[in-house]
Amino acid sequence: MASAPFDVLTTTAKELETLLDSGKVTSAQLVEVYLAEIEKKNGYLKAVISTAPRNSLIERANVLDIERSSGTVRSHLHGLPILVKDNIDTHPNLGMDTTSGSFALAGARPRKSADVVERLPKGGNTHAHFDSSKLPDRLLGLIFRLGHRRQCWSVTIGAWYRDGGIPYYAGQSCRLYTLKPTIGIVSQQGIVPVSHICDAAGPMTKSVLDLAHLMDIIVDPAKTSVPPDGFASVMTDTWADLRVGVLDPAEWNYPDFVTKPFESTTKQMASIRHPTILIDEYEDAYKKIESMAKSFEKYVPLPNGDDLEFHGTDSLSTLWSGYFKEDFEKYTVGLENAQVYTLEELVEFNRKHSEKELPPRQYFKTGRLGVFALIEQGYPKQDKLEQALASKLSAETLDATLRHAREVSRTNGIDKILRDYNLDVIIGPAESSMTDLASASVSWEHPHPASSVLTE
Repeated sequence: MASAPFDVLTTTAKELETLLDSGKVTSAQLVEVYLAEIEKKNGYLKAVISTAPRNSLIERANVLDIERSSGTVRSHLHGLPILVKDNIDTHPNLGMDTTSGSFALAGARPRKSADVVERLPKGGNTHAHFDSSKLPDRLLGLIFRLGHRRQCWSVTIGAWYRDGGIPYYAGQSCRLYTLKPTIGIVSQQGIVPVSHICDAAGPMTKSVLDLAHLMDIIVDPAKTSVPPDGFASVMTDTWADLRVGVLDPAEWNYPDFVTKPFESTTKQMASIRHPTILIDEYEDAYKKIESMAKSFEKYVPLPNGDDLEFHGTDSLSTLWSGYFKEDFEKYTVGLENAQVYTLEELVEFNRKHSEKELPPRQYFKTGRLGVFALIEQGYPKQDKLEQALASKLSAETLDATLRHAREVSRTNGIDKILRDYNLDVIIGPAESSMTDLASASVSWEHPHPASSVLTE
């Protein structure tokens, strides 16, 4: 089609469903539109690492169009293209590698697609791979080669890791709605792991309604209670039944050395210098929520990320180091023709191919007069991988660390605050350690473009 009858960047999946139902577009045309958008912008955004062959996507879309025209609609997302993060296995027959952004896994052949991918045909979908811009030492030490993105697909499935970072970045930077489901209700089979105690696959979409519809497809109903008419059936357009607690943004912001804030951004978000100085935006948002909610508790005393420290180290980092080797090698058992199968082989591969796996990192630095200079550092380290490789932590130590993390984040943290203050949700700044608490407690996390939300 010459041009799309909708805004590719902003149109929601629900709006696309309406267009498909009315016959204004077909699924095959949607594939062409989104492939063209990727081709047009991926050269500089570097957001999509691979797509299934065009012919197979069109063939699949044509089948779904025929089904729709005959009255068969598998789900609200029937015939919509879906992006799948590059650490989620796709069988080679689909025409895409699964590399987790690393040359070490290039060419590896998963014996089957991840469970979450195999559930997609039930919803009637086509899919492609996207990659992430997390820093190399934050996620496996594997290089995530691709950069910042704006959503150029209808809906996306990602895999959230120990710090919930992807939902946060997607919510704040990409203006998407995201959700990290409770651990276990979405299968992690066939997903490159970081830690089995924190990992969870979940949706990224342009509306909350789209989140609900994608959750209907990827959630295993044997693992949790799913409403008979889907998650959207229990959604409302009101806060009137919600009991809300909020965190003090003066206390719940990352320190300067983590976020390296710009003055204008800091003024817009919140002051982190004095607890009584809050920007108008936060106050206005809290007042608006208070006026709509059933009840409202300001600045509830939720433990922060510092409380997760155990015997002088961050408990989540300890658990990652202790469990990663076993988790990674359990994953690679399902691969054929892989260049690495063990953590030792991965570390050695990175050393031998440092020019590709650990390339120089470039960034801009602002001088005293506001002049930007391009700075090039040496190779980023794979110290977290090497730390995991050298870990000699006993099962007893890991169990004690996990108990501490659960006690701080769940028993004396999220669950306690929800119970003591009779709350349904806790809301706070996106740039904060809320994501660590959610990961440690295995709670639902629902970042949106303004903040993070924790609930049971």
